[in-house]
Amino acid sequence: MIHPGQRRLARVQVVNWGTLHGHHDLSVARKGFLITGNSGSGKSTLIDAISAVLVPGNQLRFNAAAQEATNSGRNFVTYIRGAWRREAGADTDGLVASYLRTGATWSGIALTYRAGPDDLPITLVKLMHLGRGQNAAADVTHLHLILEHELDLTDFASFTTRGIDTRAIRKRWPESTVSPAYGPFARSFRSRLGISSEGAQRLLHRTLSAKSLGSLDQLFRDYMLDTPNTFAMAERAVNQFHDLQEAHRVVVDARRQVEMLAPLVDLADTRQRGLQSLRDTDEENAHLGAVHAEMTLSLLRGERTERHALTPLLEAGASEATAAAERARQETLDLTMKLEGIGGGRLATLHAQRDAELKMFARVRTRRQQIAEAVSAWEGTVPETSEEFARLRGQLEDQVHQATTAHEERHGARYALAEQRGTAQKERAALITDREIVARRRSNIDPTLLRARESICSAAGVPDDAVPFAGELIAVRDEYSEWTGPIERVLGGLGRTLLVPEDVYPAVAAAVDATHLGARLVYRRVRVGVTPSAVPKTGTSSLVRRVEVADGPLAAWIHHHLADRYDYACVDTAAGFADHVRAVTRAGQVKHSAERHEKDDRSRIDDRRRWVLGFDNETKLEDIRRRIADLDATIAGATSRLDALDREDQQIAVQNRAAQTVLDAQWADVDVSGAQAAVDAVDSRLESWQQDNPEHSAVSVALELAKKAENEADAARRQADTALTVHRTAVTELETRIAQAELDADDAAPDAVAARIRARFQKFSRRVTSDNIDKALFEVGQGIGKDRAEAQNAVSAADASIVRILSQYLARWESRGGELRIDAEYVDDALTILQRLRSDGLPRYEDRFFQLLHDQSHRNIGELARTIRKAPAEIRSRIDPVNDSLRRSAFDTDRWLRIDVRERRSPAAADFLDDLTRITSGGWDIEQRPAAEERFERMAAVLERLASKEPADQRWQRQVLDTRLHVGFIGVEVDGAGEARNYHDSSSGLSGGQAQKLVFFCLAAALRYQLAPDGADLPRYGTVILDEAFDRADSAYTRRALDVFAQFGFHMVLATPLKLLGTLEEYIGGAATVSIRDRMHTELSLIEFDDVGAT
Repeated sequence: MIHPGQRRLARVQVVNWGTLHGHHDLSVARKGFLITGNSGSGKSTLIDAISAVLVPGNQLRFNAAAQEATNSGRNFVTYIRGAWRREAGADTDGLVASYLRTGATWSGIALTYRAGPDDLPITLVKLMHLGRGQNAAADVTHLHLILEHELDLTDFASFTTRGIDTRAIRKRWPESTVSPAYGPFARSFRSRLGISSEGAQRLLHRTLSAKSLGSLDQLFRDYMLDTPNTFAMAERAVNQFHDLQEAHRVVVDARRQVEMLAPLVDLADTRQRGLQSLRDTDEENAHLGAVHAEMTLSLLRGERTERHALTPLLEAGASEATAAAERARQETLDLTMKLEGIGGGRLATLHAQRDAELKMFARVRTRRQQIAEAVSAWEGTVPETSEEFARLRGQLEDQVHQATTAHEERHGARYALAEQRGTAQKERAALITDREIVARRRSNIDPTLLRARESICSAAGVPDDAVPFAGELIAVRDEYSEWTGPIERVLGGLGRTLLVPEDVYPAVAAAVDATHLGARLVYRRVRVGVTPSAVPKTGTSSLVRRVEVADGPLAAWIHHHLADRYDYACVDTAAGFADHVRAVTRAGQVKHSAERHEKDDRSRIDDRRRWVLGFDNETKLEDIRRRIADLDATIAGATSRLDALDREDQQIAVQNRAAQTVLDAQWADVDVSGAQAAVDAVDSRLESWQQDNPEHSAVSVALELAKKAENEADAARRQADTALTVHRTAVTELETRIAQAELDADDAAPDAVAARIRARFQKFSRRVTSDNIDKALFEVGQGIGKDRAEAQNAVSAADASIVRILSQYLARWESRGGELRIDAEYVDDALTILQRLRSDGLPRYEDRFFQLLHDQSHRNIGELARTIRKAPAEIRSRIDPVNDSLRRSAFDTDRWLRIDVRERRSPAAADFLDDLTRITSGGWDIEQRPAAEERFERMAAVLERLASKEPADQRWQRQVLDTRLHVGFIGVEVDGAGEARNYHDSSSGLSGGQAQKLVFFCLAAALRYQLAPDGADLPRYGTVILDEAFDRADSAYTRRALDVFAQFGFHMVLATPLKLLGTLEEYIGGAATVSIRDRMHTELSLIEFDDVGAT
């Protein structure tokens, strides 16, 4: 017997596993066993059944040898159901699996191991069940058994009809180990079979796909070494970093709150000062009248005292002045009577004559000045003689007559100009309206018709362009533009016709009937899409050939209609009528038939305002602009001429009034020389009389002196009386003002307010009196108002800034809405929050953040860095037992193999380790916190990349975290003395066969290390399965690899093509062929060893 005591697979049973439908039983030869068959026959299905028992579900890779990294399309559900093909789904666009077993079903796998003929067999059983309609992995129920005897898997059929009856199974096989969970089952069978650990279990599963092994690096990284815990550590660091990020977010959040709320300190202070100023100015406004009254009363009382002391003095002065004036008047009266007594009254008569002549002289001089001003209007001079005056009157009478005649002529001219300007203004206003209407639309159709169409379309619910006017679809060709006026005379009526397509006719007809249009409307019902009869032929001079029609659904109808109804020849004059049935001249005369002719001159033929044809109205709009400009020039010229006529009339009116002044006067009215001569004559008589009466001169001198003294005394009296009157009036006014001030001063102001108001009055004037206190009141009131306005502006500005800040704050921190409102009144509450953040919140948040940063950088990042640094040493320690195993078997003649581990970190891994070092270095004192925050940013960048799902970042993650990639493996051949004789850098420099031997030698040694007891050369568990083994290798390589496994004492189960039977014959004791029937039923057939040898 081969290696007695070693557990080797002896029997495999499956029920309902993939395309292995029903029960299949396969005995496995102890020497070695071959599973062979064509591609797709089901070899891997049988291998996957063995793996399903030996490998935990979370590590199981079905069809592992196919190297499908993540998704082979095989799983427990597809195997239990028996998926055998994929086809288009009836209800979906994707592919769906076709199953052999669609209802409630069960699957079973049994592996029987033997160590020798006298040892009890160990049978591992895995049972699975799916209910009807269940097709999810979570729906699969599992049960695992270990029995120390053989049994047929079909014995479990009665226990799986309605699910797996675990209780009944326990009762039926009480000596068995039964576990629904895989973990206890695996621990138990590992100890019984001699599989030392989960690592050995995984290595056995990985060996399934060892056919592609080509280097030591691949072997040790992918097969020998487990995924390092650096990935879990990085994941834990990423997960825990969320707490640190949240702490940092809270810190940043608190800082941003402080930053946003900080301006409120100054704003609140400004607002408080402003509010205090508002209160002060409001108080000052409220008490300004009272303080003014109090100050006024005090001033008035002081002035009243002063005036009362002055009254006796003013009264005495007035009495004395009155007496002196009376004495002077009496003296003047005595001298006057004395003077009149001299000469018997002759002097008084002369004086009376002189006064009359002086008055006459003054009137003549005034009248002459008037005449001089009047004559200057005619650019003349005042005559010096009566003859010149007479000639002047005659000239003026002629000029007045001429001016009257010219005025009548100008009146007629003015009337004509005014009428011309009014007409032009009305026409311009109409054109302005037309320009606005035309500019709003591209159509040349009359605005009244356009408005009518808008009303119709609105009521009918159709767009305007669905019912065009014919004129909007017809335009005169550019080369015939000089015929536009005549063509308009013919087609104007058609152009104003609304064209209504058949499909909207009912709605339009109803809308027309229900709407007051304010215009005359003609519309035609047009059958769009109906092919008209052939278009009638037209002559070369026909206006139809001089217009074009816009493309569109109505174009065919318009072409036919124009040719049928409007085939008018264009002729220069009426002489051309004789040659045509219908024609139109350049002047616009239209011949409709042999009898009927028409010429419509209600508007000029070149009046573009009346034109309606054209695809757009730019020409009409330009014409309107030109005519408006012409009318503007006409209006300006008329206005200028009217202004000139008005100026002429005004000048002539002035001249006429001046002429009338002269005509109303006589020569005596302007003869200054004659009036002066009369005055001189009286003066001569008066002088002669005075010479004849010498006493009169002495009395006259005394009288003059007396009159002067009387005037002076009377002036003094009036002055004294006035001063007394003014004084008494002032006293009366003072009493009135005092009485009013006493009423106003009843409401006393607070001392502080009164002091501020008095200070304002003192700023107005250094000396406030009753005369200027009212003016000062105005100035003080204005000052208070100005200060209040400034305070209000300051408060408003502060309030606006506070509201803006609070609005931004609450928009960002909505949770504060319970404490704050977007209102300046809440600024104190905001300052409370700010103070709380500054004194407690922010320091506490920062302390927690830096503590978490310290903890995580040391615990997570530091631990990760240490693990990565120590990884090469740990890998060496993991390889040491393998080297021990290698020393027990010669690699070559007098040569043994040793595996050395060398550090080979990539630049990315080295940079990553440097980043981790920088993150964990540095102090944590308060003064070093800015640098710590920089480390946090670096830490955040690293962990963000570690958490990324981007393909590039995931490749980077594997580079930096997979410490297996940080080392390389060197094969060293040593002699018996331990001296190195040859080096193999992975498998470089070796032939294919040498490389395979090197790698498989190491794999076998690793398996022996995992499966053999300490120091033993033979593993306790011997079965090693290779799927798709050596399918592309030559016979020499195949033997070399199998020699290695045989050398290390392993039992080989190989799934490989039939062509290798000759090569494998000496390594196996039995074989089975796998075939597929109907593409859905796999069948197994045993080949006797003699048959194998024959093959």
